[in-house]
Amino acid sequence: MKMKNEEVIKNTITVQSTAIADLADDKTVGQIERGAQIIDKTDGHVIFSGIGKSGDVGKKLVSTFNSIGISSHYIHPVEAFHGDIGVLSEDDVAILISNSGNTEEIVELSQILRNIGSTTISITADPSSKLGRQSDHHINTNVTKEGAIVDLIPMASATATMVVGDCLANVLMSQNGFSENDFAEYHPGGTIGKKLDFEVGDLINKVIEPGDPKQSLLEASLQMSEGEKGIIAVVDNDHQVLGVVTDGDLRREISRGIDARQTTVDKVMTADPVTMLQDEPAIEALKTMEELEIGQIVLTNEDNKYRGIIHMRDLVREGIA
Repeated sequence: MKMKNEEVIKNTITVQSTAIADLADDKTVGQIERGAQIIDKTDGHVIFSGIGKSGDVGKKLVSTFNSIGISSHYIHPVEAFHGDIGVLSEDDVAILISNSGNTEEIVELSQILRNIGSTTISITADPSSKLGRQSDHHINTNVTKEGAIVDLIPMASATATMVVGDCLANVLMSQNGFSENDFAEYHPGGTIGKKLDFEVGDLINKVIEPGDPKQSLLEASLQMSEGEKGIIAVVDNDHQVLGVVTDGDLRREISRGIDARQTTVDKVMTADPVTMLQDEPAIEALKTMEELEIGQIVLTNEDNKYRGIIHMRDLVREGIA
């Protein structure tokens, strides 16, 4: 009987989520941990190989591993027999992906790798398969159902294998103390690179002139309008930051009937404002703004001398927020 679309969707999600949950089996967790240890000890490269959807998963994991500093590449098993095998060495670790574990091309590649001396790790759903038996280490995905209307189509097996690969990557990052700064080094471009590599000082495209504590609020408001960030910093003669005045401060004081021409900035400024060093990561500015629910931060150098103002809009413009 034909299933309703809602039932198809729910069944697909259930089967795939079950496949992921089954990976938490203690035995499988131990196998993943041992696989990570093997990879961590290698002096060579990490090679991924697979046919079809397994190959697609392998290519994605190559990208993940390279982004965390583990030199990896993908080899198609057929092309390996036509010259690509020449790039492999006995120092390499080859991760061979096949749900059945009996894919002919992968099994043959495994045999060649054994002759070369490369260490092999297989990821299959059948430890008794040809690939499972002849590899140096095996990781069992435990997948029994794909969750597809036609169960021959790889779905849950591809999902589970992807998760196994991500687990390997996370263990390797944990073991090696991999940090955000390390990631930025390997991924300097794009939004992620900006989030991790940009310093707040890099985002200043216009330095807002600071205010003097004895200038009038009217003068401060004019400077604030020119700066277009709704804030000015207040500094002393040595450019040390004393406080800030925001457009909100101005509105409150004016609503109280204060004379903006006669009242000086030091009477209404917020002393000891939130500041950051100009060479701190821009992502830290975002975290601080979100935690304190503020829209601007004053930037200083190590001597607390004023260097500029960073606004949430600056972070949005660069794709960091």
